[in-house]
Formats: sequence, structure tokens, C-alpha cells
Amino acid sequence: MAMTIKNKKAFSLLELLVVILIIAISTTFGLPSLTEAINNQRLKGTARDIFSIFKKAKQEAIRRNTNVVISITPASYSPDGMKGSYQVFVDDGKGTGTAENFILDGDEEILTNVSMPKKVSLISSTFTGSPKSTAFNSRGLPTKLGDVRLRNNTRWYRISLSIAGNVKMDISKDDTW
Repeated sequence: MAMTIKNKKAFSLLELLVVILIIAISTTFGLPSLTEAINNQRLKGTARDIFSIFKKAKQEAIRRNTNVVISITPASYSPDGMKGSYQVFVDDGKGTGTAENFILDGDEEILTNVSMPKKVSLISSTFTGSPKSTAFNSRGLPTKLGDVRLRNNTRWYRISLSIAGNVKMDISKDDTW
């Protein structure tokens, strides 16, 4: 006895091609906005990291009872074409170093050394000196006031430091604050 299958259900080749075409069109139009969203999220995460590093440097200065320096290298000052970087170190003069000179020397401890991720640029810093830097003293007060500015193609972040050592983060679409 032969069995016949009735009401056989399957996709035709034409239906499959239409679905693939719809997916291709959706991807073509959706990919740029998805890429921009990823880049904006990367920028926001980097800004939050710098915001947190300022707070951590303040806490470390109080805990260690010495200066903790945040040294900033904006993209325009970087000799190797990086997108900017920052370094945090204890400026206590350990070993043959000189304390409170805002320069990493001797055996002073590096707490953090970070280069900007792709699609994020550390554009500028208003802290004075070369390299651009500030420090927190043993009472948690900053030695220099200023800010750091980050950007990608569509957004800007500014992380600023007040005279009381408070850290503030702002966002802008065109570098107007």
C-alpha cells in the first residue's frame, strides 16, 4: 500500500528570496544607525571610566596621604598617532623620584595607564603644564582645575573638576556647553 502525502507545506524558492531581500534591505538601512549607537555607547563608557578614575584618584590620595596625579595626553599632543591617553600615578617620590613634581619618575607607582578605544578621541584638556595634568592632595583637593573633553563623530563629553574636588560630566552634540 502506497501512502500519499496531501497538504504538503514548505517554502517556495520565490518566498525564500523575498525574505532574504527584506532582510538585506533592513540591514542596509539599519547598519549605519547601529554602528553610530555602538560608537556613542563606547564614548559614553569611556567618559564614565574617566569620571570614575578622577574619583578613584581622589580616594587614593586621601588613603595614601600623598599626591595622586592624573596625567592627560590629548590626541593632538600624541607623537605616535594614538587617540589620546591618560595615566594615573602616585607622586610620592619613591625610590629616586621627586615628590609632588607631577612627573612620573623614580619608582613611583602607576595605578592606571589607558589609551582611548577606537572611535573615541581625547580631544583636549584645560589643565596646565606639559603633560596636561592635575593631582589630588592628601586632603582630596585638586592641585589644578580644568576639564577633559572626549568626542566621536556625533557627540562630545566633558569631565570637569571643581575647586572642592567634585567631578562633573556633561554631554553635548556640538562642543557648546
